[in-house]
Amino acid sequence: MPSFLSIVWNNKFNLPHLPPPDSFTGKTILITGASGGLGLAAAVHFVNLGAKSVIITARTAAKGEQAKASIEAQTREKSKDVVKVMELDMSTFAGTKTFADRVTREVKEIDVVCLNVGAISTEFQTGEEGWEKMVEISLATTLLALLLLPWMKEAGKGNAHLGIVTSGLHRRVDIKKWPKENVIKYWSKKENWKNGQANYATSKLLEQYAVNEIAKLACDADGSPRVIVNSICPGMVHTDLGRGYGTNYAMSIAVNLFGYLACKTTEGGARTYVRAALTPPSEHGRHYTDYQTEEDYKHDARNSVVGKEGQEMQAQVWKETLDILGEHYPEVISNITA
Repeated sequence: MPSFLSIVWNNKFNLPHLPPPDSFTGKTILITGASGGLGLAAAVHFVNLGAKSVIITARTAAKGEQAKASIEAQTREKSKDVVKVMELDMSTFAGTKTFADRVTREVKEIDVVCLNVGAISTEFQTGEEGWEKMVEISLATTLLALLLLPWMKEAGKGNAHLGIVTSGLHRRVDIKKWPKENVIKYWSKKENWKNGQANYATSKLLEQYAVNEIAKLACDADGSPRVIVNSICPGMVHTDLGRGYGTNYAMSIAVNLFGYLACKTTEGGARTYVRAALTPPSEHGRHYTDYQTEEDYKHDARNSVVGKEGQEMQAQVWKETLDILGEHYPEVISNITA
């Protein structure tokens, strides 16, 4: 097993190479959560790599325009008439649905969609839809992916990529003591809250289960993908993901110090997003990272995802997810069963 120092060194300095500068020439890219951090850094990369259109989302138009100005300042002439802004508020399922309706109506072709959203809560919080906040973010991400998938199959002409950002922390979540039913409700109860890091990992495992099922839905009857789906983990990156720690002065200092010393920059982390947008059909369904082989991933996730117990939990969580989302939007279920 590698030492902690070697893990930190490889994470911070052994960065994946960017692909050739014409890798996305003529391509249309959609990146959610791109008003800052990894999403904005990924947008800069896609522009520099020749994308024809880069659509970024932000919760407000003002934040989106600020992000657009930042991208254009970093890419200069390459971004002329390339970057477009769309509003997306995923704090409610209705906001997510409104955005999906607009995208599928207005955007006529798509090559890459990167669903980049996440936050770590430092205390138990309930979201607008009544679920624990981090769990609710995962549910909203799943809803958006399901709403966009049929459109991607057509507008992407069989070659599109859907990347959903999760976290490698999901690999070693212990599911042995999880309930066998009402799993999502269980993790949305205050009495089952452990701490921000542990529950973040739990929410990302729930999301990973969803990505695995979405990857199945992306395939034709013969098993070949109409949309190449991957979950993505960029490794340890210094972002404002843990901004909630700002309420705890000592913890905020510790988190930021660790970020500066051990974590890669957003530019370095966003390279993983870019490379995941180029995966071949043979890598459809993979958890994509730059720090771990597929074999090592399967070993680490043998209990939580890959093995019998993990697969049974995935099936249960997926059933619950569809029940929750289908209650709001029955067409999501009809799209799956059609």
